[in-house]
Amino acid sequence: MNKKVRGVLQVLISLALLAWLLYQVGFDEVWSTLTTIRWSWYVPAFLLFISNIVIRAYRWYLLLHALNERPSFSHLTYLYFIGFFANNFIPSGFGGDVVKIVSLRQTYGRGAEALSSVLMDRITGLLGSAIVALAAMLWNAVSHTTNVELPAALWAAIALISLGMPLAFAAVRWLDPLTRLAARFPAVHRLPQYDRLHQLTDTVQRYPLPTLLRSLLISLPFTFSLILVQYSIARALSVDVPLAAFGLFVPIIAIVNAIPLSFNGLGLREGAYLFLFVPIGVSSESAVAMSLAFYFLRFSGGMIGGLLYALRSVARLLQSPHARNL
Repeated sequence: MNKKVRGVLQVLISLALLAWLLYQVGFDEVWSTLTTIRWSWYVPAFLLFISNIVIRAYRWYLLLHALNERPSFSHLTYLYFIGFFANNFIPSGFGGDVVKIVSLRQTYGRGAEALSSVLMDRITGLLGSAIVALAAMLWNAVSHTTNVELPAALWAAIALISLGMPLAFAAVRWLDPLTRLAARFPAVHRLPQYDRLHQLTDTVQRYPLPTLLRSLLISLPFTFSLILVQYSIARALSVDVPLAAFGLFVPIIAIVNAIPLSFNGLGLREGAYLFLFVPIGVSSESAVAMSLAFYFLRFSGGMIGGLLYALRSVARLLQSPHARNL
């Protein structure tokens, strides 16, 4: 499908889902809930979210240095903020990743390393969330922390991510299926994207296992910090829910948010909040308000990236020979 068409469809899906949810719940009720937000809780949630971006940038930094690439941590943090800024306006949900890859390739000239590092950053982050989600779901099944009955399809999806992704990586790393396929069917070499794919898999195989484990471990404090962000948002909206419930729900919501079906998860995420929080006593308008408050937080974090880009552009302009001669 054409990228532009897919982007338009994602925006339309988000608008349709949001319109339907707000009609069902009541726009006035959701807006009224949002206007009661307590900044003494919302500002710390924003600061925690910003720290999350820095944590993710450090994970990316580790992955790149494992490939003997030496971009500075500060530059990668800057690119991460720029990526969040791009995500505010590019429908695909992966627009920020594309911006990071292109920017890194332009600076250091290594496209395969840039692509594989962003890919592995995504994979370790998603895998970390899935592992935390699976552990929390198992704990909830035993301890009955919440009375939410999670559907079998959700169990299957999260178990598939938790187990399938490591198995897929192991196959690429040790079995080298692309090389085996090309040896068996030489015509594979003539496929348009074969060289790029081979270069990518070769780069993935270069990652030391200790680095991948460290990247996965970094995903855990990222997930726990995200749990605190969501808990703080709930308190900002005067929603009294135990922290343990967020430990169960937030990793699940993070995985739902990664589904590239809507624009930045809008609509899907609000539906997930309703599905998970309403059965434990949260009102429908508060559940939707929590989700929208989190979206505004993400959007604001992205706008910091836009501000950093503008300041950097002005600084470069002032440093140019033409500017100095004015």
